[in-house]
Amino acid sequence: MIYDFYHRGDDTFYYRLLSLLEKKIPAPILEISRIRKEVYLVKTSQFWIILKGYNSYQKLKIQEAFTRALKQEGFADTYQFYVFDDEPIIIDKKVFGMIEYISPHKDSFTYNSKWSRREALQLLEHYYAVTERLVEIYKYILPSFHLMKKLEQRLAEFKCNKRIIERYLKKDMIEEIIEWADTSFNYLKKHKEYLQTKSNVILHGDVAHHNFLRDVNNKLYLIDFDLISIGPRVGDYLQFANRILPNIGWSMQHLQKMRGYSDYFKDEWFLIALMYPTDILREWNRIIRNKDFNNDFLLEQVLLLTTDQYQKRKKFYHRLRQIVPI
Repeated sequence: MIYDFYHRGDDTFYYRLLSLLEKKIPAPILEISRIRKEVYLVKTSQFWIILKGYNSYQKLKIQEAFTRALKQEGFADTYQFYVFDDEPIIIDKKVFGMIEYISPHKDSFTYNSKWSRREALQLLEHYYAVTERLVEIYKYILPSFHLMKKLEQRLAEFKCNKRIIERYLKKDMIEEIIEWADTSFNYLKKHKEYLQTKSNVILHGDVAHHNFLRDVNNKLYLIDFDLISIGPRVGDYLQFANRILPNIGWSMQHLQKMRGYSDYFKDEWFLIALMYPTDILREWNRIIRNKDFNNDFLLEQVLLLTTDQYQKRKKFYHRLRQIVPI
């Protein structure tokens, strides 16, 4: 038996976990290793399993049912949960689910190439085509998409953190970032009925590159549905655009040519929503909230995110304001 925990002091947790797993998994356990917080890789003599902790039994059951429904409706490009019996694994108020292990490709998936971005969008479109049929089933189970609330909270938190951020960024840059966010948010708030005019799907909620997994056979999977909600496709498309814009040098032309985006460029709401500097606000709020601004490596990453392509971002935002005068 091998077990690999990154820190000492986990022996009690390990033995409790091992004891519960041995009663559930119908194969000898060979190794347990921690991948990240509350996520573990369990190797048995017959198969491997990902063990993931959830805050409640209800959340685990929603994940199990949702991934099963995806498979049944024809979306095979994700994992399934193993359910060996009805008794849950509960340790330290976390309920653990057992997820199918997908052998990863030697190269991690990124948004660096045109092909990978195109492939991710194709997979998302397939996902939406399937989840559009599941909305009626899950509309009383899953939360509704609340973009405006998230944007308002993120901006308010950033403004509260302004004094700390001024230690690392010039004041005029901070004021400009806030001006972009205020302009975008005020417009979106004024036109919030836009989202209600669009048909709903089940949004993934976190279309970062790490939630796409390429397996050893080069097949792409969509994983981690912790943030799913009911809302229009534009919610994920907006987030996807924010994720890839640094990879395409903040090129409006490149984004507009991408699969699914040409129609959105006809919508003033979407264009103004793109002006909201969500990544900058999110990462500064996170590093301050977690008191990580004394961590030189993490601070450098946030500074790089903010300043590396700042002039390209600024040019992109100015172009948006020319298209949609406010």
